[in-house]
Amino acid sequence: MNKLKFLLLAVGMVSIVSCSKVLDQQPQASLSPETAFSTRTGVEAGLLGIYDGFQSGDHYGLAIWIYADLYADNLSHTGTFPTFAQIANKQLLADNTNIGTMWNRIYNTINRANTVIVQAEKLNDPAFNKIAAIGEARALRAIAYFDLLRFFGGTTGGYGKPGGVGVPLFTLPTLSPADGAPKARATEADIYTQILADLDFAILNVPATAATGRLTRNAVTAMRARVQLYREQWADAETMATTVISQFAAQPNGGLIAGVDYANLWLSKNIRPESIWELQYFADDGNSGAFYYYPGANGGRNEITSSSSLALAHEAGDLRRDINVTVAAPGIPANKTRKFSRTAGDDNIILIRLAELYLIRAEARARKTPSNIAGAQADLNVIRTRAGLPATTAATTADLILAIQRERRIELAHEGHRWFDLRRYNNYSALGISESFRSLWPIPQREVLTSGGIIAQNSGY
Repeated sequence: MNKLKFLLLAVGMVSIVSCSKVLDQQPQASLSPETAFSTRTGVEAGLLGIYDGFQSGDHYGLAIWIYADLYADNLSHTGTFPTFAQIANKQLLADNTNIGTMWNRIYNTINRANTVIVQAEKLNDPAFNKIAAIGEARALRAIAYFDLLRFFGGTTGGYGKPGGVGVPLFTLPTLSPADGAPKARATEADIYTQILADLDFAILNVPATAATGRLTRNAVTAMRARVQLYREQWADAETMATTVISQFAAQPNGGLIAGVDYANLWLSKNIRPESIWELQYFADDGNSGAFYYYPGANGGRNEITSSSSLALAHEAGDLRRDINVTVAAPGIPANKTRKFSRTAGDDNIILIRLAELYLIRAEARARKTPSNIAGAQADLNVIRTRAGLPATTAATTADLILAIQRERRIELAHEGHRWFDLRRYNNYSALGISESFRSLWPIPQREVLTSGGIIAQNSGY
């Protein structure tokens, strides 16, 4: 997306570094949103600018998936960053700079989406599919808010529970200091209401096919399935997952890549139909994934590594083990992952794939009332068979839920799900976390202080 670097100038006056502070004086080189997004091409560039925000190292370029696995038990900290050590040790401080920059980046991306949504509505160009563009921007905004909620919101008992806290909710662009005035945190329920409204609008209006790396109707539907799983809305999670799965269930492996080719999901790029949505990276527009894993001898900084616990969690004969926990080979260091292997930064990042939808549907079927034991087993076995493992022996709801939890850990390792799953299962004590308040991450201290206390800190910090 280098061709869109000019967008950083175009949205310079509307991109917030913090939702609590906006510069009073605008840069001379900036353009107003009315000028920058006054045409179809301007709005289309703005849409790509939202994806550029997702690509950032403070969002999906590194932060989301590393932090979520490092705070859990899939990654170990082997580097020197004290801010990473806080995450690995489950002793986060509110002034952790990595957490602060992640918060700011995600709100910056939300502001880009808000700007595109408002400006696109003003256009009347017959060549411009206004509704589709707004739907795409709204879906991206929904995913960004969901990411904030997963880290900073909910309750100590998980997500979708009574009394859950949310984050500040902005649905209009920040165009002036008044627009950027601090807002109190919305409730978790309020944030979910906005997320679902955005996703529902997008499902109706985003096209079935799109340029590589862009959201499609299947991608938005898959994301809605994930959101509803977190909310424990089992029937809807099952329905959304089935909507996508049913298109590919008759294909070999239920639409999944063959087990012997599992590594190719990441060593190659955009493997369909399993990869539903992945961010595109290139050597001149890369991410820091492999760089943080690999040691200096392989062109990295050795900041993180696969944990011994993750290695032991694999069953004998699991084809995924050497992808999740590498064995040393020429050019491949030990105890890393094959899901990130290009230290130049041009690994793509898969945000959602078909295998996750089988696991979402398996869990929804097992946990709904009444349970669909046979259906849950069938979905779980699609994943196990591809991994070279025998069919599950779990035959009760309780045993199936445990089996699905274990399968999610292995199948989705290094993809940023483990911590959020442990929160959903209310099982973070398994990590040695005895202080329940640490299940919610602290709101960045700067946001609390500069808001004059309008933005309330999570309890315990």
